[in-house]
Amino acid sequence: MYYYLKLIPLALLTLCLQSIQAQKYSQMAFSEVKEQATQLVQSGNLSDALPILRELVNRVEDAKESGFEIDYPIFLIGSAYVQNFIKNNQAKELTNALNWYNRLERDYPKSKHLKSALLKRIDILRALKRSDEAIALMQSLLSGQRAGINLSYQEDLKLHKDLSEIFYQKKRLKEGLPYFVQLLSKARTTEERGLAAAASFEAYLANKELDEAMRLLPFLAQESEMRYQPRLNVALLKASDTLTDNGRLIDTSILLNLIKTTDLMVEYYKDSIANDEKRIATYEAINLSEDRLNELRQKVKKQKTILANLIKLPTLRNELLVRRARNFSKTLRPYESFWMFYDLLKENPDHEQVEFYHYASFSGAKKINKISVVLELGRSYRDQYPKGDYYSDVTAELVTQLQKMEAFSEMVEIIVDFLDRFPTDPFASNFLAIWGGHVLEKENYQTIIDQCAKWQQMHSNPTFGDGLYFWPALAHLQQSDFKPAVDDFTALIENYPNSLYLEDASLRKGICEFYLEDYEASRTTLLAFTDQFKQSQTIDQAFYFLGEIEALVGDLDTAIVYFEKADARTNNQLMHDTIAFRLGFILETQEKFEAMRDHFLTYIDRFAEKGKITDAYIQTGRAYEFLNQPNKMLELYRNTIERYASNSKNQGIDTLIESYAEKYYQNLKKLNRTVEFLNQMQDDLEYRKTMLSDRGALFEVFYYDTEIDPTLYNLLRNHPDFTMALMEDVTPLLKIGPDYHSELANYPEETPEVFFSSLKKQFQLKKDFVAETRMLMGLFRLGNIEAPSQNFSIDRIQKFTPRLLLYVADYAQANNPTLATKTWEYLLEKYPANDAVIVARIRLADTLAKTNQLQEALEHLIAVEVAFPGTPQLPAIILKQGDLLSQLGKGDAARQKYQYILKITEWRGIAHARALLQTGAAYMAEEKYQQAHGFFERTFLGFSNFPEVAAKAYLADANALLKLNDSAGAKSTLEEAVTELEGAIEPAMFNQIKDKLATL
Repeated sequence: MYYYLKLIPLALLTLCLQSIQAQKYSQMAFSEVKEQATQLVQSGNLSDALPILRELVNRVEDAKESGFEIDYPIFLIGSAYVQNFIKNNQAKELTNALNWYNRLERDYPKSKHLKSALLKRIDILRALKRSDEAIALMQSLLSGQRAGINLSYQEDLKLHKDLSEIFYQKKRLKEGLPYFVQLLSKARTTEERGLAAAASFEAYLANKELDEAMRLLPFLAQESEMRYQPRLNVALLKASDTLTDNGRLIDTSILLNLIKTTDLMVEYYKDSIANDEKRIATYEAINLSEDRLNELRQKVKKQKTILANLIKLPTLRNELLVRRARNFSKTLRPYESFWMFYDLLKENPDHEQVEFYHYASFSGAKKINKISVVLELGRSYRDQYPKGDYYSDVTAELVTQLQKMEAFSEMVEIIVDFLDRFPTDPFASNFLAIWGGHVLEKENYQTIIDQCAKWQQMHSNPTFGDGLYFWPALAHLQQSDFKPAVDDFTALIENYPNSLYLEDASLRKGICEFYLEDYEASRTTLLAFTDQFKQSQTIDQAFYFLGEIEALVGDLDTAIVYFEKADARTNNQLMHDTIAFRLGFILETQEKFEAMRDHFLTYIDRFAEKGKITDAYIQTGRAYEFLNQPNKMLELYRNTIERYASNSKNQGIDTLIESYAEKYYQNLKKLNRTVEFLNQMQDDLEYRKTMLSDRGALFEVFYYDTEIDPTLYNLLRNHPDFTMALMEDVTPLLKIGPDYHSELANYPEETPEVFFSSLKKQFQLKKDFVAETRMLMGLFRLGNIEAPSQNFSIDRIQKFTPRLLLYVADYAQANNPTLATKTWEYLLEKYPANDAVIVARIRLADTLAKTNQLQEALEHLIAVEVAFPGTPQLPAIILKQGDLLSQLGKGDAARQKYQYILKITEWRGIAHARALLQTGAAYMAEEKYQQAHGFFERTFLGFSNFPEVAAKAYLADANALLKLNDSAGAKSTLEEAVTELEGAIEPAMFNQIKDKLATL
């Protein structure tokens, strides 16, 4: 029997048992049925009571028994089906329950059990997903439409909660909002308030009532199950976006702090399920009511479903951190923003948004100045995303940082790679400008020319096409290769009329044409520039070069107009200075000495200490000198020396100090000789007659006697009073020129030696070491060597100007050569661009050569040639280079130096003579006597006007001829030397020639 029972399905077995029970109950008396039903109901076991309850209802309905109300059994039958549903989860159980509750309402509309049935009907309708029917029923109950049914507070609260749940779950927020609000006001637990607040929050957001939504945050912040629902947290996330868009960043920050990420939700439900399962086990152990246990079991079942779904969901962590980072950034909290994005990047290397996290971290690091991280992230981004969305921005910042760090090698590599691959990128033009500026600064001119040519071939229409002409043009210009520079500037101007380089290119083109001496083209270009770019910041340069053009072609008045326009339009003090001294030179050229004087006096008043003040005083003094007012010049110079001797930054004062003595003695000599001439003219009648009657004799006096003021010659010969009438009355003679007698009479008796010594003592008392040293320098140049009040040392000369440093080194050479060398080296380090470097390097070269450090000496001379190619001392420097090369056994290199000198026409004269002489000496050193003879002979034949050089050539040639066994030729050469040079050279040198001849 048991075996067969095991084979019968459980549901069928239940029906069979119920059928057997029904038969059993049908045979019982009505009173027994009632009693049995009561016992089962009281035990709470409605499922077992169901057959007997149905028997009870059937008997009453069949009228077999009367006087018994069956509304309660009907209610219990419906409830029994609900209990069955809880046990077996069969939906038909709920349908049966609903049918019996409907029957109760139909047959017993005034039953006291109807309210309970209706409330249960709501739960059943919700379980059967018949939400609209449930809503309608609840609304009817809450509105009071059901006569005789009065809801308790708890029942009213539950209906509001159920309605809120339905409207919230169905996203019928607008309909549900009134119920959400009422639930919030009625709620007693945090769970109820959480539901009401969450639903209301979404409803207000949907209606864009942000203020109302934000008022709910205190309720949402309370710990409840709702806080761990994905829906609420997604809503908070979306709300944060809305608030951010509306600029409500503080509110956004509050919202973002409320959001729970999925991992936290999972953790919450795991803990909740574990706790509830423990409670179920405890309740089962103490036989708690089945209803409470079933309620807990249903809750656990629901939570497990939620947990299973949560585990499948993506975490909200990244989305939350992104928004928090964004909010931190917008609320000026860059540190928090950076670290959030940086954590996102490190924790999510495979995330679909990882490129954005990478860029956001990079951008954040830049904002908080974490340069090492900027470089790390910038490099890694470029490696990982060579075609990334932010590649250009990252590259731009990386280039900027590398430029600041002077990591130029990596910067150049990045830029070149970028311009190779992205010719149309908006950043490309700026990158080219950075690259061009850097390479130009490094003087790698050919690199610019070659690379830009490569890009021109590589790209057909790059955004930086104009720069591919501009930067090579600048490179050519820096190499003084003006023709290709003009070609490139012209191509840019013609092909890129809207280029940002257009203004600069137009100006530089005109300047290059100026240096090409194509003055007409330069004038046309620069005039066009002044017309097209009237507001240009560089228009002063255009007018300046226009002035130079007119000065060179001889239109000095027009040149002055242009120089004045340049001066009026410039804010650059260097330009003011350049123009001022250029105008002074023109006025001097025009012999407008009064205008020259007034011009520099105006400059001094206008710019004072901002300008080249001492240089202006020097030029003013020269104007006085030209006006034959040397006393005013010397007074001005003395005052200037005394005023600026203490200024360690004023370099012009050194020039004035070093030239003051020369000016003093030169003008004194000129005044004395001129007054002597005038006195002779006045006192010697025969002499006066000769000068008046023979203009040739007058010319010879001034030609051979250079000490007489040369300007007086033209004054005399052109003056209408310079006639034979002066033989009768000499008085007009004294009025023809300046008052030389007065100037001489008032000439300062204080010599430069006395002047410098007096000032030296004053400055020593004031402990002004700079000014004292300047006076010592003045005395030193006069041949008076005096010791300073403090010994010179490297520490004490830190504030000295270049010329003062040269003086210190010259002074120290005799007794402290180490200090001299250190001083020259210090000058090179501190003032590498000052022309005093020329003297310092020559002195160092001479010093090194004396100790046979020939290569080191040569390097100093080469450095001068490279840094100062325009110095007048260049021929002498190249000659010294040749001599050192010859001593180093590099005769060919030495002769190349000499040949270079011989090729330059402007250097013809003493430089050519010495170059020929030293070329012969280089051949002699290599025992190439025939070649040496040829160059020595060229020297004394071609440059006999330089007797000292010719004498050396004669002697050297005689030695060469002797080496060639031509003693007769040597004798003939020396005899010629004696004939040609007697009385023209120093006796010592002449005696050498005679002694050599005597040996032959």
